[in-house]
Amino acid sequence: MNIIIMPKVGFCYGVERSITLTKEIENNNLPKPYYLLGMLVHNDIVNNELEKSGFILLNNPNEIDNINNGTFISTAHGLKQSIKDKINLKKLPIIDTTCPIVLNNNRKILEYYHKMYSIIYIGKHNHQESDVIKEYIHLVETIDDIEKLSITNENIVLTNQTTMSIYDIETITTAVLKKYPQTIIDTIICPATKERQDTLISELEKHHGLTDFWIVIGDKKSNNTNKLVEIVKNVTNNYYFISSKKEVKNIKISNDFNYYITSGTSTPNIVINEIIEELKKE
Repeated sequence: MNIIIMPKVGFCYGVERSITLTKEIENNNLPKPYYLLGMLVHNDIVNNELEKSGFILLNNPNEIDNINNGTFISTAHGLKQSIKDKINLKKLPIIDTTCPIVLNNNRKILEYYHKMYSIIYIGKHNHQESDVIKEYIHLVETIDDIEKLSITNENIVLTNQTTMSIYDIETITTAVLKKYPQTIIDTIICPATKERQDTLISELEKHHGLTDFWIVIGDKKSNNTNKLVEIVKNVTNNYYFISSKKEVKNIKISNDFNYYITSGTSTPNIVINEIIEELKKE
């Protein structure tokens, strides 16, 4: 058995920063209890550990109405201004753990909005990152969504959720320009996400034989992890998408196979290491 780990696995900077800021909250003498305004990052293992440590996960912003003490923590994907305003009215502290890349992208979107641009945004429906700026954008996830658009504004800009794949952006950009050729293209993929996608595409071109198997490690809720899976699926059926060592039993093991391992940006290194050790036991 040959196990090959891609150069970049585990947490990206934005996820690491979000978790660190959250865990350091107790050192700042801020009032308890501590409320997470949604999943801090898209990984159940991380969020479950935080809840076991005493953090309270709020799944519905309306729950804030009945809270009059404590500290609120934004997710790495951002926080709606309306929710910030609601908390500020209560004069309760907010710890903003939004990924800086997401934050900069959202600021850019607001700038375009205030300059009277119509903003077409490539993203996932019901994803925290796109939900934060939903009121300012035309959200498109597929080609079909573009066909439904009816924009009369001459000033149009195209941007995107930072964890989309290069394939999503290329395909939809082409369709948008065909319908609205005047569109300014101002798309961005998170550097950590893009680096993993580029590496994966490059390695897949070289290693997609019958004895080459790909293991993508991450949470099913993680968009950037799902995009890695989509990239693999475009090339080979020899892949597994797993979240923990418990799922290693579902992997076909042979000493003659090569196993290439990659992960989403919210996958803990400890989980990756556990899976590798479990593979070696089989």
